[in-house]
Amino acid sequence: MKIFSFLIALLPLSALAAPVHVDVQGISSKKGQIVLRVWDSSESYLKESIFTQALPAKSASDGELRLTISEPLPAECAINVYHDINANGVLDTNWFGIPKEPTGMSNNPKGSFGPPSYQDAKIKLSGQEQVFRIKIEEI
Repeated sequence: MKIFSFLIALLPLSALAAPVHVDVQGISSKKGQIVLRVWDSSESYLKESIFTQALPAKSASDGELRLTISEPLPAECAINVYHDINANGVLDTNWFGIPKEPTGMSNNPKGSFGPPSYQDAKIKLSGQEQVFRIKIEEI
């Protein structure tokens, strides 16, 4: 009986482990890599991601690439995708901090005088398999 209760208690945790697919649109080159990062709070947003994944940009077809996250994610998070054209592992910016590489956020918000806020980029995960589309653009 204790084992059954323990398994029932774990059900909500495993529900958030359903795959999350991110369809990246707007890939204009097969150079470098496409990098996906996930943040779980406004405090960690754009500072320390809880998940990072990269795929070669040459995997893109017709300017699109699907990245799949199989790891459990929190019920609420923000996703950023950027095209690391020179494959140096960082989103290159100019001396004003403006990205020099194409980038996009979940919900496809536009920032004004800086990146979009966590609130604008935040998505809710249902615990079911979901697909999000993020368009990357040069700023």
